[in-house]
Amino acid sequence: MNILYISALTGNRCAGLSYSIPRQVKAQADFDNVHWINLGFLDNVDLGYSFQTIKNKYSFKMNQLPPPFNNPDLVVFESLYIFSYFLIAKQLKKMKIPYIILPRCSLTKLAQNQKRIKKKLGNFLFFNNFVRNANAIQYLTDDEFKNSGREWNNNAIIIGNGTEKKSHTKTWTNPSIEKKGVFIGRLDINHKGLDLLLRTCKEVAPLLSSNKIKLEIYGSDSKGSKIILTNLIKTYCLERLVSIHDPIFDEEKELKLLNSDFFLLTSRFEGHPMGLIEALSYGLPCIITKGTNMGDEVIRHNAGWVADTSVESITEKLKQLISEIDILPMKGKNALSLSQKYDWHELAKRAHTQYQELVATYKK
Repeated sequence: MNILYISALTGNRCAGLSYSIPRQVKAQADFDNVHWINLGFLDNVDLGYSFQTIKNKYSFKMNQLPPPFNNPDLVVFESLYIFSYFLIAKQLKKMKIPYIILPRCSLTKLAQNQKRIKKKLGNFLFFNNFVRNANAIQYLTDDEFKNSGREWNNNAIIIGNGTEKKSHTKTWTNPSIEKKGVFIGRLDINHKGLDLLLRTCKEVAPLLSSNKIKLEIYGSDSKGSKIILTNLIKTYCLERLVSIHDPIFDEEKELKLLNSDFFLLTSRFEGHPMGLIEALSYGLPCIITKGTNMGDEVIRHNAGWVADTSVESITEKLKQLISEIDILPMKGKNALSLSQKYDWHELAKRAHTQYQELVATYKK
């Protein structure tokens, strides 16, 4: 099949899409003939498949693309709320080319309540049609699908984000007295629930201190969030227990994960968080909220602790982690096992089969 991928990445290395989309396309290239275009500026990437940047995104025409991608078998839109996607979809409808959308949590009830009035207007004018005319919506997890509902589009595909097998994983042979929890991601306070995390730390500060547990938060500033979080840490008197750091990447990030004891993600909503999947792939157990859309899987594999998206519930689970600190190695082994279901190659193989069925049904 000839598959055209369309994204609108900005080059922000702290955004999960900056990692997941290139790897998704690269994996799919093992099974299909793929081409990836990015609307807006993005440095050319060399990952073994064709890629190009489209700078004039609002005037883009499908006939600008090289054959056969000027008339592909299928188009895959990465994310939802991009106006130029709506314009391209109108071209695809006229050309009778099927397309799918990966909304990446944008259709969930919680996400729809963010900037609610703006989204209601945008949906009414443009995006309802964009979503309804799609041949399928590709959700990343069962939970994302359940939290979005069928009212958007009757056809659903569920294929998640992936990861690669790591050459180094967490070892527990030399347990230290001090334990470290780590968050690595964007410092988006509301989205990532970092306010919930700090309020939880305030509640359990004596326990963290007596058990020599420290938490480290790494990420890029988002609308002054670093200052806000730093001030909250001071207000809650958590300076000795919680620290804020600049974003880390590549070898530095790997080393930090390998030297930590558990991963924290207290998000209010997610699609399929790359940061969490990556932490699991290093054998790191986690404490997460149901808003991550991975709670059921973590529970099934006994790979961590899962809380409701509230301070009370996160507090309860963090206390449970502290009381069960000796089973971190066991849960870490389970985390590594869970991550193996997210192998990019296997996910691409499954996508190939489902995309073929979708295209065959469309052509009938």
